[in-house]
Amino acid sequence: MSEPIIRLEHVSRTYHVGDIDVHALRDVSLTVNAGEFVAIMGASGSGKSTLMAVLGCLDRPSGGRYFFEGIDVAQLGEPERARLRSERLGFVFQSFNLLARTSAIENVALPLFYAASGPESATARTERARAALKLLGLGERENNTPGQLSGGQQQRVAIARALINEPGLLLADEPTGNLDTRTSHEIMETLARLNREHGVTVIVVTHESDIAAYADRTITMRDGEIVSDLRNPKPTKVPLTAAAGAIAPAHRAAGAIARHTHTAWAFGRMIVAAALQALHRNMMRSALTMLGVFIGVAALIAMVAVGQGANEAVRKQIESLGTNLVVVLPGARTMGGARGGFGSASTLTVNDAIAIRRESTAVSGVSYLIRQSGQTQYANQNWTTSIQGVSPNYPPMTNWRIESGRGIDDDDDASAALVVVIGKSVQRQLFGETTDPIGALIQVKNVPMRVIGVLASKGQTPFGTDQDDVVMIPFNTAERKVLGVAAPTQTQAQLNWIYPDPPNPYALTTHLTGYVNQIFLQAASGASVQPAVAQATDILRRRHRIKAGSDDDFSVRNLSQIAETAESSSRIMALLLAAVASISLVVGGIGIMNILLVSVTERTREIGLRMAIGARRIHVLLQFLAEAVLLSITGGIAGIVMGVAFSLAISLLAGWAAPISLMAVAGGFLFSAAVGIFFGYYPARKAAGLDPIEALRYE
Repeated sequence: MSEPIIRLEHVSRTYHVGDIDVHALRDVSLTVNAGEFVAIMGASGSGKSTLMAVLGCLDRPSGGRYFFEGIDVAQLGEPERARLRSERLGFVFQSFNLLARTSAIENVALPLFYAASGPESATARTERARAALKLLGLGERENNTPGQLSGGQQQRVAIARALINEPGLLLADEPTGNLDTRTSHEIMETLARLNREHGVTVIVVTHESDIAAYADRTITMRDGEIVSDLRNPKPTKVPLTAAAGAIAPAHRAAGAIARHTHTAWAFGRMIVAAALQALHRNMMRSALTMLGVFIGVAALIAMVAVGQGANEAVRKQIESLGTNLVVVLPGARTMGGARGGFGSASTLTVNDAIAIRRESTAVSGVSYLIRQSGQTQYANQNWTTSIQGVSPNYPPMTNWRIESGRGIDDDDDASAALVVVIGKSVQRQLFGETTDPIGALIQVKNVPMRVIGVLASKGQTPFGTDQDDVVMIPFNTAERKVLGVAAPTQTQAQLNWIYPDPPNPYALTTHLTGYVNQIFLQAASGASVQPAVAQATDILRRRHRIKAGSDDDFSVRNLSQIAETAESSSRIMALLLAAVASISLVVGGIGIMNILLVSVTERTREIGLRMAIGARRIHVLLQFLAEAVLLSITGGIAGIVMGVAFSLAISLLAGWAAPISLMAVAGGFLFSAAVGIFFGYYPARKAAGLDPIEALRYE
């Protein structure tokens, strides 16, 4: 004699409600053979639903032993019990438990997601679901949602879902409780036909005798015990043949539940497909949920682009100063006890510049200039600008390039030639946008001078000063013919100078006796900047005979340090912008967690259903986690597109450089995925921790 499909030995189930023990089952022993149709009757509270939960591996007995197809179910872990529910058991519920906003064929195919030996392709799953619906007479309603089906049709969809994995046992808990009499008998006739024509073992829980009359046996329960087990005479069963259909159960051996054929790739696809279906059913809520991540990633990319644009602007300003530059400024004027700023007195000379170039080993180049504000004029146009008398090597040392014409050379300076190089702003004011100024005569402080070159544009400084509003003339020309000598404005005593008795060895002996407003030193390398500062300071203190402990009458400033400070400030600002944008991502993640927690509450019965049809806890956890990650990644991708588009719009419309950072794009994508995992894990774990029985009974 073959092994019975169900064998219960003295099974009991006790629930602990506070300090009270509720004995739902008391010493129940039962045997059901394969192919039987059994009805379990009893009043409410008799224990029939608890017995059904134990038989369906949704609940564990408190005592006794339960064998299904010869396997001691009590010894199985949760994954094995879930696999048993998936491959060998089918559930039909009183309330149908169909997924809303989901078609009939998708509802029927749902158990195939969790079947270890089920088809991996979506096409194969669809074909099996279609065959099951046709068998139940619903072939024309496969695309209808539960709301578009009658109660009887919904129950037949539930039966088709229960049969899709060819179970050895079909458990129907009050399958006609929500149906009218005619529909109830139609459903029972369907179950009877499946039992007699297709060999499906059926156990029905009911409290109606006319429903129990369809069964081979009627088991009556009272107060958790079986009080009667009667057999009903039935027609001879039709032998099971190959014509039974696509869902005919091929009764497996007991060890079949241990088989698992899904690959890791198929398992991942199944989880993602289930998550996509769940998100698709709530598209509007899903779109609103991902909005926080969308805004956060878009803001992050745009902010980083703007910050990098600022860094780029600062870098260009630094480049415009020149590389490894040190500037020497004259001292401060003292009048009436009030001390002016550096540069308010003339204390530097051309010979100081020559001495530094000659004596300093860390300095590779020296240039100098004098400057005043004055008027320039061409034809009937005039413009007040900065007039600079420069040494020939000043423009290349400070990164001034010639856009057209030529620059000032040594011959121009030696002969004090009346030539001038003008900036782009001066060109626009005097000549307009179209006139070529090369060769034109302009008045510079009423001195006629010929334009020999136009400087390439440098733009504005970080402080808003127009660097292109300038004209440059040879130093000797400026000193002798245009600006005059920058004479000292302080006495020797005021400057703390100490001159020896005549003859003075430090007297200026060459024709280069003029004072300058600034001296520029170019260090031989980046490492030579600090030595250049120290050597220039020593040389000038010695030349100017500064007393020990007295203030210098000059100031040596490292432009590289100023540039590095500006660049560091710009970088900090960019990081601050990125941090502010990242806050939006965190807020978006909190929104995802909040929505998923609400979703767990709303979908409690759905979670119980998924577990009843074979989903393991890991399936539920990974599905909810996948939903969170899909929401955040989708929002992240949309945010990347928007952030890139916004950055390009800033560059095109506002003229502000906003280069796209690939690191920000990659970081935004990874951050969005991390947000989904981090904020999605707790709701996912909460969903996976639900008890299947409690979840199915949740209202």
